[in-house]
Amino acid sequence: MEDRHLAISIVIIAMISLTKGVVADSEFLIEEDLDSPETIWGSEGVGSNWIVLPENNSTVLGTFELNDSVDLYAIEISSSNWTTIRFSVSGSDSVSISIQRLNQSTWSIEEYANEDIGEISLNQGFHAIRLERLGSYEEEVDYRFIIRNMGNFDDSGEFVNLAWMFAPFYVFAGLFLILPMLVVIWWNRGNILTSTFRSRELEESEMQVLSLLKERFSADRRNVDFEEINEALTTLGRDSWNAISEEFGKPEIRHFTENIDISLWRVNGGSGSFLIGIKTARSKWEMAAIRINTPLGEPIKIDSVIPEMMFQDDEIYLGNLEEKTITFVRLEVFGKAPEAEIHVSGIVDGSPIAAIPAKTISMEEE
Repeated sequence: MEDRHLAISIVIIAMISLTKGVVADSEFLIEEDLDSPETIWGSEGVGSNWIVLPENNSTVLGTFELNDSVDLYAIEISSSNWTTIRFSVSGSDSVSISIQRLNQSTWSIEEYANEDIGEISLNQGFHAIRLERLGSYEEEVDYRFIIRNMGNFDDSGEFVNLAWMFAPFYVFAGLFLILPMLVVIWWNRGNILTSTFRSRELEESEMQVLSLLKERFSADRRNVDFEEINEALTTLGRDSWNAISEEFGKPEIRHFTENIDISLWRVNGGSGSFLIGIKTARSKWEMAAIRINTPLGEPIKIDSVIPEMMFQDDEIYLGNLEEKTITFVRLEVFGKAPEAEIHVSGIVDGSPIAAIPAKTISMEEE
């Protein structure tokens, strides 16, 4: 009788292992039993409260509870060579994913990739996988993400540049493609010269507005005329922003897709004072919002917004952005995070969309 009970116990344990562990020889199914941590581990390293994913092919099932916005997982790379990991998230349009390559001594982020890139190379040790909820916090959100091991490579190898072999083709293709454009330019030379003259007049007007804004941004906050800044930002939004780089310099962050163009400039020389420009394309953005987020999970909050808009904690509510329009927002943030990300989200053609530039914002003084 005891042998029979022992055999039944072994069968039950084996069934549980198949459910939570190996689904096939090359893939693992892992479920989130407890709420995953929201911040990276410290000097003590990966503890028992962390879900550690293997470098093998894995599928992970998780849930964002109410008021839960971030889940972090650890992934362990055992190979001494670099390993390429491909990843994606599915099952919900309200969840984003990124993998962070960590320094194995300080646990600081050395590189990270989001779902737009979908692939990252990791060295031996522990690294972090970050899942973040996008949008409403009023209901639970289930998510499912997949990790694929694309193999190892030796990063110390030497590469030979063979681009010179294609030089003749590049020259021929360039001449072949540029000739029709030169013909069109010659036919329309009169219109082009007239348009250039009008563009110069427009840029001179923009430069005056930008000079005014730059002067107001650098002034003492107690003496700032906010109505004057609001009017200047609105006027600037109706025109082009080609002249901004001449006054404020190259954007610290630039992100553009077929739906939106986002630029961010640091103003007033401060660590948390920024000017954000958003240019929509052929589609209207409904319920648009800007969120300032930190990859490491430290709290960060918005202190003020110009023009006046609704904001709370780390999010600004823009409302509806009409197609082919430009919106400028000046904001100040504070917090202890060394760097932050900017997210612009909204509903486009009935579907929720989030635009997330790959580059982070340094919160330290320039």
